[in-house]
Amino acid sequence: MDTPLVFSSSRTWPGTLPSGCERCALARLCHAAADGLSTAPVSAIRCRRLVRRGEPVFRAGDALQNLYELRSGSVKVRVTNRAGLEQITGFPSAGALLGVDAVETGTHRCDAIALEDSMVCILPFSDVLAKCRDDFVFAQQFHRLIAHDIDQYRRLLLTLGCMKTEERVADFLIGMSDQMSANGYSPHVFTLKMTREDIANHLGMKVETVCRVLGRLQEASLVNVRRRQLEIRDVEALRQMSCG
Repeated sequence: MDTPLVFSSSRTWPGTLPSGCERCALARLCHAAADGLSTAPVSAIRCRRLVRRGEPVFRAGDALQNLYELRSGSVKVRVTNRAGLEQITGFPSAGALLGVDAVETGTHRCDAIALEDSMVCILPFSDVLAKCRDDFVFAQQFHRLIAHDIDQYRRLLLTLGCMKTEERVADFLIGMSDQMSANGYSPHVFTLKMTREDIANHLGMKVETVCRVLGRLQEASLVNVRRRQLEIRDVEALRQMSCG
């Protein structure tokens, strides 16, 4: 499960960033005037795109032209091999950088599909590279985002290779809770945007197994589940079960 990545800056910005951009790791690219690198007015100079539920931000095989900062909403990232087998590698939420899978080859290897109506900021890759050459702080933040993306694959390998079914589900729920908290929402009561089938695919389990584990967690009074509405009733017990 994706862990949240939040950047804060100790630097005082001379300009005023638009609402919602203050904590964005890539704000230095979109709002050059805010860090004194431009005399242009501080404004959102990059395009934003609304991606409807079920639509792709990008698909495997697309050429790398842009990276995408997920401003609001959530997506699932899916890899499909030549035999048609699919693996959901993560469920990024607001603040995530999408598209770095294409940096090595210049072609996207994953599908990024919106789980709900979502908004992305479009970041031309050529501009990102130019900014990295000119702005050391921005380059550091960009490299941290790439490292965070790599770390998610490491966590997924650990989950699939070493954890038991109960531990996998508990770890997933704790990851969702931490993600909600990082984005300013309740870490205890929230809506799961993905289906049970998506969760099962991500965790390398059968749907029936996911449902049984959630049922056992509910019987143990650790969670309360009603369709996609989830209430975590004992966070610490769930965290201990997840080995986190």
